[in-house]
Amino acid sequence: MPNLTSLDHLVLTVASIYQTVKFYENVLGMQSERFQATDGTARIAVAFGSQKINLHQVGAEFDPKAARPVAGAADLCFLSDTPLAEWIAHLAAHDVGIEDGPVARTGATGPIMSIYIRDPDGNLIEISNAA
Repeated sequence: MPNLTSLDHLVLTVASIYQTVKFYENVLGMQSERFQATDGTARIAVAFGSQKINLHQVGAEFDPKAARPVAGAADLCFLSDTPLAEWIAHLAAHDVGIEDGPVARTGATGPIMSIYIRDPDGNLIEISNAA
């Protein structure tokens, strides 16, 4: 059987690219990037490390796209080396409420401690430390 080696990117459908970029840059520390796709269209993504999240505006998604693209349907978990206590203080400084946590969870490679927040579209964002 063929095997997959990594996730290259994922796509979030969002109500406002501007608000999403602002949140992911200012609150989560990602960098926005504009790029030109092979079809010549200008696109926007947010990136951290070697990971990238492409952004599609609701109603103006790029083809091919999800069968039912909607804003606020994602549930994402990000790993961080920054202690959760620092994240909690940082989020409070940005008036971002914590929905749950810190709470013990199981991640892809084992135990993690997590806090949960929401992005501007209501996507569930989990920020975790390896336990």
